[in-house]
Amino acid sequence: MVRAQGLIGAPPAPPMSGHKRSLTNTGGRCRLSGDPALAATLAHCLAVDPAAPLPFTHGFHAYPARMHPETARRVIATFPGGHIVDPFVGAGTTAVEAVRAGRPFTGFDISTIPLEIAWTRTRIGRPAQSRHVEGTARRVAGRAFQALAYDVPRLPWPRTESAWYDPHTLREIAVLKRLIDGETPPVRRLLTVVLSAVLVKLSHQISESDVKKDRHFRPRPRGAAFRWFSAKSTELTRGLLALSADLFRRKIPFHEPDLRREDARDAPLPPDGVDLVVTSPPYAGTYDYAHQQARRYPLFDEDPQFAEEHELGARRAASTYRVDMEAVIKRLLDALTPQGRIVMLIGDGQQVKADALIAATAAQLGAQMLAMASQSRKDWRGGPPKQEHLILLGR
Repeated sequence: MVRAQGLIGAPPAPPMSGHKRSLTNTGGRCRLSGDPALAATLAHCLAVDPAAPLPFTHGFHAYPARMHPETARRVIATFPGGHIVDPFVGAGTTAVEAVRAGRPFTGFDISTIPLEIAWTRTRIGRPAQSRHVEGTARRVAGRAFQALAYDVPRLPWPRTESAWYDPHTLREIAVLKRLIDGETPPVRRLLTVVLSAVLVKLSHQISESDVKKDRHFRPRPRGAAFRWFSAKSTELTRGLLALSADLFRRKIPFHEPDLRREDARDAPLPPDGVDLVVTSPPYAGTYDYAHQQARRYPLFDEDPQFAEEHELGARRAASTYRVDMEAVIKRLLDALTPQGRIVMLIGDGQQVKADALIAATAAQLGAQMLAMASQSRKDWRGGPPKQEHLILLGR
């Protein structure tokens, strides 16, 4: 394989002050290696504008460590074919772009929370269906506001979780949850995700990725949960209407995404083979991923045990990362069709150089690391910059 080394792209974006905001840590020059043409293609996939508005449902629900949707779209357009798989589906960025491309999609995650977010973001239907969800959300918010005068709901949150909210805010959330639970199953699922989208903002937690109490937290005004919930339902409706209209305009058939709670190391893959894997695995020792959803487990009535026992790359289990990633990549390689490819966005972790790890793993499994484009990323904890890599693997 021809090797290419060099830099391509625009200068890095100016540093931002304050806490990290989702999808702002993108862009910059690329260091290329591998096949020159393929590496340049990967660099193009990374050359996104972090300031551009997120289309469709991509901006609806914040989620830590997301792939930029434009990167996912360009990767999928570059490698046409059939079935797409994302073994670390998260909030469904790849799922949305697979739906937009009219391609069958299978995604796994270890928690029902991201799977429900991904399901919500990929709902295609008639305009009246999307507007019904918004209308129901407004009706629920109005009923919840009235219920505060006489209703003291039994809080589903454990006592330790209650400490993360002001009492009046937690009461508003509890009323909303009770009313949402009384809706029909499809609407209940959608509205639960709408409430999930504002939950961390209502809490004392610093951010989606920083699960600590904010020492500078300012109490949320009374009724904020109702207003933000209603506004989020409007945002979701607009996104779903735009997504449905996009498919209708381009005459793209809708394929229902197959979303399952599975461990990527042993998840059953499509029996007819995988044409393309587009994924962003956990970065080694960067987060305790299951703990990031701590505010949401009560909302979704989920026991976090499965997620805690099966998460990969967590800080508390970083020592097994190499073995775990080898198991994931082996399963994906075995499922690839003859022309199938794996495109993986992965960053350096704690004392782990991701590019070297993936290259060594691919060689050990008899695969090829065909090309790579790498960009520098700011360490939001104040350390030296790290590298994030878009890597192309084949058999």
